[in-house]
Amino acid sequence: MTDSEAATSKVEKFSIVDEIKLFLKEMLKDNYIEEKEIQDKKYVIRTTPEYVKPIADYMIRRDGRLVHLTVSDEGVHGFEVQYHYGFDHLETNTHFIIKVRLPRENPEVPSIAPITWQASWAEREMMDLLGVTFTDHPDPRHLFLPYEWPEEAESEKIDGFSLYTKRDKSAYYIRKDLGKWVPLALSPADAKLTLLPIGPYHPMFIESEYFRVRVEGDEIVDVDMKTGFNHRGVMRLAEQRHYARIPFLVERVCGICSTTHATAYCNTVEAMLDIEIPDRAKYIRTIILELERLHSHLIWLGVAGDLIGFKTLFMWALRDREHVLDLFEKLTGNRVHHDIVYLGGVRKDISEAHIPEIIRRLDFIEDSVKKYIDIAFDHPVVKARTMDIGKLTLSTAKDAGAVGPTARASDWKIDVRSSNPYAAYSPEYTTWDVITDSGCDVWSRVVVRLKEALVSCDIIRQSVERMKSTSAEIRVKPHLPEEGAEAANKTEAPRGELYYYIKSNGTNIPHTVRIRTPSYRNDAVLPFMLRGQTLSDAPIIIGSIDPCFSCTDRMIRIEDVKTNQVRLERIGDLARKYRRA
Repeated sequence: MTDSEAATSKVEKFSIVDEIKLFLKEMLKDNYIEEKEIQDKKYVIRTTPEYVKPIADYMIRRDGRLVHLTVSDEGVHGFEVQYHYGFDHLETNTHFIIKVRLPRENPEVPSIAPITWQASWAEREMMDLLGVTFTDHPDPRHLFLPYEWPEEAESEKIDGFSLYTKRDKSAYYIRKDLGKWVPLALSPADAKLTLLPIGPYHPMFIESEYFRVRVEGDEIVDVDMKTGFNHRGVMRLAEQRHYARIPFLVERVCGICSTTHATAYCNTVEAMLDIEIPDRAKYIRTIILELERLHSHLIWLGVAGDLIGFKTLFMWALRDREHVLDLFEKLTGNRVHHDIVYLGGVRKDISEAHIPEIIRRLDFIEDSVKKYIDIAFDHPVVKARTMDIGKLTLSTAKDAGAVGPTARASDWKIDVRSSNPYAAYSPEYTTWDVITDSGCDVWSRVVVRLKEALVSCDIIRQSVERMKSTSAEIRVKPHLPEEGAEAANKTEAPRGELYYYIKSNGTNIPHTVRIRTPSYRNDAVLPFMLRGQTLSDAPIIIGSIDPCFSCTDRMIRIEDVKTNQVRLERIGDLARKYRRA
C-alpha cells in the first residue's frame, strides 16, 4: 500500500466531522482559536481573516454547501463574519460555522465569491448594510442600496424616463460608468442588440425587482439583476423585540410561507434553549406546514399556467387552493398569516372533530393534483412551453446555491426535512421520499412541485392519524437563553431551504437575528437560467423558481437601438404576446 493509499484509508475511517476538524487543525495550527458545538453536529470554529479563502476552497471541494454568509455587529468589539457551511446532504445535521473577527475601523476580509458564486449576493449585502469590505469581490456594486449611493439625488426625467439623478445633473453620466443603472448607449458594432430593463424602480411597489436583459433578436445574451427596492429591515426589527413577539413578526416576511418562518425561528430558539416540544405540537406544526406547501405549489401552478396562456389551468389551481385556505381558516382562524406556531409548541390544538374535514378536502386535492400530473406529461402546450426551457445544470445549481424544488429539479437531492429533520419529519414520526428530477428545465420544476404535493398529502394523513395516540399537551414553557448562547436552524419552505441564526445577549431581546430566505438564493440563480434562452420564454423561466416578488404591475422598458423607439409593457402583456402552442 502506497503512502497516499494509506492516507486515504485513514481518512475513510473518520466521519465527515472528524475529517474536516483534522484538516482545519493542521492548516490553521495556532490560528485554530476556538471550537465549540452549539447544537447536535453544528460546530463553531473561530480563526483569522487570512484563512477564509483557503477554508472556503477546501469546504467547496469537499462538496460542502455555503448555506449563508453573514456579519454580526459586535459594537466596540468590531464585526464578526460568519461562514455557515452545510454537509447535511452528506451526513445528517452536519454543519460548520467559521467565524472571524474584524476591527471596527476599516473592516476588511477577502472575498470568497471567486471560489463559489453563491457567496456573491451575501457579501454584497453585508457591504451595503454593515460596511464590511470584501476585498477583490468580482462585482462590488450595491445590491440593496441604489447604485449611486451616497450621492444626493432628486427625481428627473431623461428621454421621457423617470430616474434619480445627482443634484448637479451629472449622475446620469456617472451612473453609466459606475452602476449601469440606465440602459447604455450601444456601439455601432452592437447595433443589433436590444436592452430590456424589466421591473419598476419606485420602492412603493411591493417586492420590486429589476432585470436588465440584453437580447440579440429574440435571444437573451446577458442578464443583470438589482434588488433592494423595498427593504423592510425585518432582521433589525427582530433585534428590538421580546423573543415571544418575534414569531408574529417573522410570519410577515412572506404571506405564503408564514408558518415556515415562525417554525424556523421557534426551532432556532428552542435549540438554543435545548427544549423539546410535545409530540402533538410536532404533528400540528407538520400539518400546517404541509398545507402551506400545498397552498404554495397550487398558487404557483396557477400563475405558471397563466404565464404560458393556459388560463383554464390557472382557474383550476386557484379553485383547489381555496380548499387549503378553508382548512387554514378552520384550523387556525386565519387564511393567510396563521399565527399558530409559538415558542415551545403551538397556540391551538387540532381536535378530533376537525379530522373528517381535513381528510375529505385532502382527497379532493390529491385527485386534482393527479390530474395536473397527467396534464404535465401529456398536454402539448405545457410540454412545448416548458421542456428544455430555462436549463439549470446540476453543477451550476450547486455553484450558484439553488435550493428547494429548483435544485431538486436539477437532480440535486437536498431537502431540509430529510437532512435536518424537525417537527414530525423524522422517520419515527412520518415516512416519505424526497422528490427529484433530472430534466433541469422548467418542465422538471413543474413535475417536482406536483409530485411534492402528493407527498404533502401523505405526510398530512400520517400526522393526523398518529396524532390521535399522543397526549393532549401542545406546549412547554420556554425560558430566556443565557448570554452568548447561539443557534442556527433551517426549515424546508415551499420554495426551499430557509435559514435562521440567533445569538443571545442574556436579555429578553436577541442580540443577533439573521434570516436567509430560499428566494434570496433562487432569485440570484435566474441569470444562469435566462442566458441563451429566448425573450418569449423569459416570463415562465422567471416564474419557474416561484420567485418571492410581485408578479403583477411589472413594467418593461424596451429600447430598440435601431429605431430609437421606446415602449412600456407589463410582463403579463409580454407573456401573452409571445405565447405559442
